[in-house]
Amino acid sequence: MSGYTHTQSLGHQTGLASRLFNKLLTRRFREAGIEMTAEQWGVIQVLINGGAMSQGQLGEMLYLEKSTISRSVSGLEKRGWVAWQKSAEDARQKLIVLTPNAENVARQCYDIARGVLRDAQAGLDPEALTLSQLQLADVINNLRTLNQS
Repeated sequence: MSGYTHTQSLGHQTGLASRLFNKLLTRRFREAGIEMTAEQWGVIQVLINGGAMSQGQLGEMLYLEKSTISRSVSGLEKRGWVAWQKSAEDARQKLIVLTPNAENVARQCYDIARGVLRDAQAGLDPEALTLSQLQLADVINNLRTLNQS
């Protein structure tokens, strides 16, 4: 495997960037007095944008395993940020909904997340950043297609 350095691969670099971003985001939440992980913040964002949904739907939207979603939702429920309600269409199905407490904390979290993103992108050429985002979106679309096969 001459010429291949895993630390230079797109998979390694995007994974590392994601872990470092999530670690910084979680730390800044904690510094602001908000006990929330980056994964839990992802759950809240999906619920804000998509409304009430099942745990399975959340997992599909976030591309996370059932156990990870379950832990995230459980932590959010303990803090009073999400609750379960019966579906209007099917009383057997339970949906996860945001509470007013989550809506209040989300405003603060948005500001923190924007700050982390701003800091992570500091010093980058805006045109190069836009091109990188477009290319990464193409890679994500390719991977989604491949994962459906």
